[in-house]
Amino acid sequence: MAEYEATAYHSLEKLKEKHMLEYQSFREKALREARNRVKHSKELLELRKKEQTLAKQGIYDQAETVKLKADQLEEWEQARNEAQIEQIVEKKETQLRRQQQLALAALLKRIQRDRSEQLKHRQLDSQRLMQRNKNQLNDLLLKQSNETKRVLDQVKRSLGPADSRKK
Repeated sequence: MAEYEATAYHSLEKLKEKHMLEYQSFREKALREARNRVKHSKELLELRKKEQTLAKQGIYDQAETVKLKADQLEEWEQARNEAQIEQIVEKKETQLRRQQQLALAALLKRIQRDRSEQLKHRQLDSQRLMQRNKNQLNDLLLKQSNETKRVLDQVKRSLGPADSRKK
């Protein structure tokens, strides 16, 4: 039983380790994918294009003003995108955690079922062994009783004729 418990504990530890590695790789992958999908707004792209056009035309004051506007818009969009990315990643993490919890619950249920089954088999084996020992004891007592009767009969027969001779 101790061996089974050790195996069950080892299985749980392996599952926990697997879940941790799965979670870490999942988080990295989800962030990478979400960041790769981020696109700038049409307005920001137009401001950047306008900035380049003004700079090429030599209208640097207006180009700088447009650049500042574009930088502010890009910063705002970046913050918004990061918040959206974090929301998406958190939602996916929640799903992953739920799946992992279900897997852990299934493992625990299987361990409990196997433990119960093992205890049941142990109990049945114990009962069989006890019945076997009881049967062997009854057989030995019966053999002893038969042997005792046989020996007493022999003793009576051997002593019986001698008593009749003495008379």
